[in-house]
Amino acid sequence: MLRPSRTGVIHLALVAFAVALVARAAYVGLWEGRTWAEHAAREHGTSAPATVSRGPILDAAGRPFAISRSLIRLAVAPGEIHDRAALARALTRAGVGAVWVQRAVDRHRVWVDLPTRVLPGDAASAAAIRGVYVTPVAERIALGPDGVTAIAGHVGPEGTGIDGIEETLDSLLRGDQSHTVVLHDALGRQLESPSAPVTAGRAGDAVLLTLNGALQEICERTLDDAVLRMGASGGDVVVLDPHDGAILALASRRRATGDVAATTMTEPYEPGSTIKPFIAAALLGRGRVVPTDVVDTHTGQLVIAGRTLTDSHRLPSMTLREVVRWSSNVGIAQFVQRLSPHEEYEALRDVGFGSPTGVPFPGEAAGTLADPLHWSKQSPVSLAIGYEVAVTPLQLALAYASIANGGELLEPALVREIRGPDGAVLYRRERRVVRRVMSPDIARQVRDMLIETVAHGTAAEADLPSYIVAGKTGTARRTEYGAGYGRNEYTASFVGLFPGRDPQYVILVKLDQPTGSYYGGKTAAPVFRAILEAALAARDASLDRGVLAADRRVSATSSALAVAPEIPDADTADTPDAARVPSATVPIDRPLSHAVAALATTAVVPDVRGWTLRGAVHALHRAGLEVELKNGPRGLTDPAAGSTVRTGTIVRLGDGS
Repeated sequence: MLRPSRTGVIHLALVAFAVALVARAAYVGLWEGRTWAEHAAREHGTSAPATVSRGPILDAAGRPFAISRSLIRLAVAPGEIHDRAALARALTRAGVGAVWVQRAVDRHRVWVDLPTRVLPGDAASAAAIRGVYVTPVAERIALGPDGVTAIAGHVGPEGTGIDGIEETLDSLLRGDQSHTVVLHDALGRQLESPSAPVTAGRAGDAVLLTLNGALQEICERTLDDAVLRMGASGGDVVVLDPHDGAILALASRRRATGDVAATTMTEPYEPGSTIKPFIAAALLGRGRVVPTDVVDTHTGQLVIAGRTLTDSHRLPSMTLREVVRWSSNVGIAQFVQRLSPHEEYEALRDVGFGSPTGVPFPGEAAGTLADPLHWSKQSPVSLAIGYEVAVTPLQLALAYASIANGGELLEPALVREIRGPDGAVLYRRERRVVRRVMSPDIARQVRDMLIETVAHGTAAEADLPSYIVAGKTGTARRTEYGAGYGRNEYTASFVGLFPGRDPQYVILVKLDQPTGSYYGGKTAAPVFRAILEAALAARDASLDRGVLAADRRVSATSSALAVAPEIPDADTADTPDAARVPSATVPIDRPLSHAVAALATTAVVPDVRGWTLRGAVHALHRAGLEVELKNGPRGLTDPAAGSTVRTGTIVRLGDGS
């Protein structure tokens, strides 16, 4: 038997070791290669997100309501700092507070996240110091009127939308983040490498709203003045284009909290007499009445189903036209008895009451409209005068838009377009009809009633000298939580169509708990008129002035009111509203209102140097000027401060960049 030599054993051992080494290398390289490559990448590189620009929110003309600017957030590892004095100086120059500077250079701390967000240029020297870590962040800046903030929404600390349009369209506005891998050595020092992998990002899309910036500013300013002057607890304004459902302005105020909120879409209320035109339309559409049908109004007081109804205008009888014009509770309560409960319910349901409008806004309220199975004996009358039903201001304005456009209930639009970072249009909103709720002829008859209501009825305070206006007032008692209707607490409202024959605007004005006079005709109607006067004076308020010129009152025969309406006898006009009944003759060639004359007035450019950007924009708007931002010292204007220019002139304002 041959015994292996010592040399042979060694050789065999070496061969076995070599085979095992090759096998292990093959296993690690081929089978576990990806795992070890990923581990090496983690050891030598750190993935760092690079924040992309969040898409802007713009008004219908492309002017910014909300934009983003790039900032950076700093963090410090004090143990890695060699020159603490240099770091302290760099952080101080970047605007970091003294307390946080002391923490950043405290060698006993392991990690310090600095709360201050700074501009990249201001923090360049600090970011270059080893041990300082940089995270890019974005800051959202609101540039539009205050009320737009409630609609556009807010962005949270993590860069995601938390309410409003920012939340609804967050995935589009946010875009796609980019990532880059930062290489470093064994001591943690960063290494520059052109081959470091980068994941390309995509900036957020731009969202163009249907809101008109000039009209929004007008509505907010007018509502602010009205709430303050009348001592109201709050109020809302909605302006719609009745032909395509575009929301042109939304303004809300709540005096108790001092907040601006989107209550036009989220807070239902009982609409009162503003609901009567829809009852009239239902009666006309089903052939139960003609506008000249007469009912006994019992000199303004009647008990129906145990409920006592009273009128402000106490007449012995009224036609349907007069019932709408004088907002007679007694009259409409008798007319509505010609409808079955199911027909009355259908009439209110079909114009959108009790259902969300579909506007792309989180938290929109549906309002309330009970099924006839749950009605009491008083419900048909209560609904006819605007109680036992709750609507949002937007719902009611959309319902009136169906009267204005010939009978179509439209889906409202708040977003007009979505554009990519390259400007390409990714989405464009198209007009959408929900349903037809009345025929064009019925809509015209109801519009004629609303024209009479403004010219010779309860809404005379909404009238304009040179244009035909249509509208309806409403005054409803307010409920107190858990305590029924409050004493002397009312909601005053007015919904108007302008111009009356071919409306371009539907404007709803609602005031909560006005002091003194609480009738809608005395409180909300004048606010409507003030908004219209300012819109006529503005250069860009979504008005077709060619159509307006054709709609001016030029003669009595051309007016929808050429036939003199019935005027109550003098001895029945014993209320403040009735005492204001004007002549039945339509004035000929009445002069333009002072607001239209303001088109030719001038304004002085205010000095806004030292102001915040937002405050400067508001000051220029209040002066009647348009604003265009430009690069340059903040507050510097072109034309210069003190210059006299025409109202509506575009002023270029330095944004501080």
